[in-house]
Amino acid sequence: MSDEEFRAALDEVTGCTAGSNSLHRLWKIVLTYDRGAEKAARISAAIRKFPVQWHHSDDALCTEAAKLKAAHKAPFADSFVAATALRLNATLVRKDPEFGALAGVLKLHPLPPKTGAPAPEKK
Repeated sequence: MSDEEFRAALDEVTGCTAGSNSLHRLWKIVLTYDRGAEKAARISAAIRKFPVQWHHSDDALCTEAAKLKAAHKAPFADSFVAATALRLNATLVRKDPEFGALAGVLKLHPLPPKTGAPAPEKK
């Protein structure tokens, strides 16, 4: 999805929510692959300009995330994303195939796979 397509899709969104762990993931990805805190800070600031309602963790969300992780073998961060979607009765728009294990638990909307450049190697 190009930047223009992404911006056009966001214009059509009436409500977008994200958990604070999404900011953590953003920083981790940028720091891991691009090796630059300055770049991560710029991207984080840009993302905060989008019409996103941010949700932060509390004890109840931690408990729900732990239950999802244990019952569905969800990765740690993904369990928080899923718990946030459940709390808000929201549809989880995702590209990560690991969320497929939660298909019977929450509403999922898969994005098409990225075409073009291969995914960066994890280090």
